[in-house]
Amino acid sequence: MKKRNRILSVLLCAAMVAGLAGCGSKNDSKDSGEKDGKIKLTFSTSVYVEEPHQKAIDALLEAYNKKNPDVEIEVLGAGYDGYWDNITNEIQSGTASDMIQVYPENISTYQALKPEGTFVNLDDYMSDDLKSKLTGQDMCTVDGQTLAISSYAWGTTGIFYRKSMLEEKGINPDDIKTLDDFRDACLKFTKDGGYATGIVSGTHAFTVSEWNRLVARPVSGGLYFPNGESEPYTADNVNVNCDANVWAAQWWQDFILKDKAAKLVTDKSDVREMFWNGEVPFCMDGPWFVGMTSDDVLEDTGIIAQPDIVYNGETYKPNPTNYPLVTMINKDCKHPQEAYDFLEWMTTDEAQAIIADCGMIPSNTDYSTSDEYIKNHELEYKIVDFMQNNYATLVADPNIPQLGEISQIMLDACQHMFSEQGADVKSEMDDAQSKIEEVMNK
Repeated sequence: MKKRNRILSVLLCAAMVAGLAGCGSKNDSKDSGEKDGKIKLTFSTSVYVEEPHQKAIDALLEAYNKKNPDVEIEVLGAGYDGYWDNITNEIQSGTASDMIQVYPENISTYQALKPEGTFVNLDDYMSDDLKSKLTGQDMCTVDGQTLAISSYAWGTTGIFYRKSMLEEKGINPDDIKTLDDFRDACLKFTKDGGYATGIVSGTHAFTVSEWNRLVARPVSGGLYFPNGESEPYTADNVNVNCDANVWAAQWWQDFILKDKAAKLVTDKSDVREMFWNGEVPFCMDGPWFVGMTSDDVLEDTGIIAQPDIVYNGETYKPNPTNYPLVTMINKDCKHPQEAYDFLEWMTTDEAQAIIADCGMIPSNTDYSTSDEYIKNHELEYKIVDFMQNNYATLVADPNIPQLGEISQIMLDACQHMFSEQGADVKSEMDDAQSKIEEVMNK
């Protein structure tokens, strides 16, 4: 089993933050779930390695500890790439943390690792009123059970732009309403070998997800399954090579290879650097991008909603993926009530104000639409506004155990289509369709 990387141990005696500590692990130090008379819980997250999240989580634990000095926390986790395999190994070996933070599409995969299910059903803990206030909470139900709480933060995407660069080309960002408008604006930057944005092409999931968010799902309703990636999750209902998805793939390939509007890069960090350095005017990103961007660049930065798409004479609203970080409670946890108490406290205004500093948008809509949040996070709030006024219902990957396999098939296809290789779009989508049907028939 891969060893988890312990990245924070919050100890009361050291006047460090504490609030959650773990009882799910089977080693001697965690067998009782208590230490020195204090309740000890563990919390695993993939984002603590990132400075804005570390700052927010530290502050959360410090504030919670002042209210609950009898609870101690240990934050565990690893960088994004290693985190997901670690969770699998730990659940299977019985050493998983009491609270595990993931994205909603991951819940069913880890729930299925144990025949009896891995996580506590939170329906007996959460009120319907609270559920209605939390962005992404509707994505936390699997087989009729609420297995996670969306009590931290979320994000979705818009298109950031450099004000000075658009002004120089005579482009009014308010006029960019449709995908064709966006393409026309981008083409004004392609003379003399320039680019309008960067596009990730390689092994990273961005190779699929950015095209999918901007073009494919808005016109098809679902890359894998129709109607917003909804059931039935069967081979007969796979949606990959529908006409709309094939059209979307051809549009993206043409944008890269014929229009030459985008520079292919291997990592999203390259796209961001190009934007910050003034090499490109556009960067599709989420609210976290604001916290990454220096103040001087932010002064020259605006954001527009992802554009509508006109396809076959009809107009389709954007439905970019919602990215809430949600948390489950391990059934092995010896203190599930105390674990839940912490997670529910995270939904309060006090905690949500702290969470806002992580760069994502706080999950409680009462807070994320408050005057306080709008005043202190004006640019990020525009994404909240887009969600409410510009976007259709946000669509996420299907929350099914086969997601890992079908995502890899789609990634392989996109690597072939959205690279200098420029593989035939229809053939690749047909091949992906067949392979995903095989997975769903297992």
